[in-house]
Amino acid sequence: MKVLLIGATGFIGRHLFKTLKQRGHELYVFTRNEQRARTILGGGAHFRQWRNDEHIVMQEYAHKVEAVVNLAGEGIAARRWSAEQKRKILSSRVNIGKAISTALHRSHDKPYLLIQGSAIGYYGFHTHYTFREGMPPGEGFLPMVTYQWEDSVRHVDDRNTRKVFIRTGLVLGRDGGLLPRMMLPFKLFAGGPLGSGDQWLSWIHIDDQVRAIVELLEAGNSSGVYNLTAPHPVKMRDFAKTLGRVMGRPTWLPVPSFLLKGVFGEMARETMLQGQRVVPGRLEERGFEFQYPRLEEALQDLVAGSGR
Repeated sequence: MKVLLIGATGFIGRHLFKTLKQRGHELYVFTRNEQRARTILGGGAHFRQWRNDEHIVMQEYAHKVEAVVNLAGEGIAARRWSAEQKRKILSSRVNIGKAISTALHRSHDKPYLLIQGSAIGYYGFHTHYTFREGMPPGEGFLPMVTYQWEDSVRHVDDRNTRKVFIRTGLVLGRDGGLLPRMMLPFKLFAGGPLGSGDQWLSWIHIDDQVRAIVELLEAGNSSGVYNLTAPHPVKMRDFAKTLGRVMGRPTWLPVPSFLLKGVFGEMARETMLQGQRVVPGRLEERGFEFQYPRLEEALQDLVAGSGR
């Protein structure tokens, strides 16, 4: 299959790129820095440098591919949420979505599949609810961002292009995401939960994340929203205890909420001190089998390969 991949140099994108290449797909990579992308990803793909809003360039390539996978966007936790950073987080997602939507509308030969990245932040935050596909968006900055992110491609014509929205949870991997940062204090024998520890973490192993995307890409009947999370979310305190146990380190020093709020501000409140219990209902209905359905086996795999 000919696949146009946007966001290939990100944490998930790098792993997806490698897997799709191994499976024999012909890849077209759109990137803001072609030289950097080639350095990170190596060869074996068609690279095209572009700006996020260049729908004309996108239109030139739309007829060449059978699927578009859009994973691009400014990192949510890259830095403290100033007004400018929040603008970047939103615009980096919405502008690309609008460019894709415009390009596909104007292209005569349209890709038959669009996989649009999104996040479980869509649902907002709650201590007791279990969130499934089909539930409405929550309140706050992240629900607003993810709603507009998805909405930016909502008007792509379903008669010509199937749309899949992947609402991703906390992705665990050795070379990106939260896990390496969580492991550092444990290595120094100072590990513990963030805040109260009562917040839910809906997580997924990077291998299952990529396998799920590949299945939705290669299947002929995928459409709509899919939660990409493992079937067994955990509380923050249990995550910390499990990580400490797997690493052979004590779990005794929680990071106080006031400290996180002082350092990270609003970002701490929405990404560290609150959470949501999300389950992958539609993936399980498809019969998708997780290699790492439970946290301990996922961490054992990841920590064993990181040198602890």
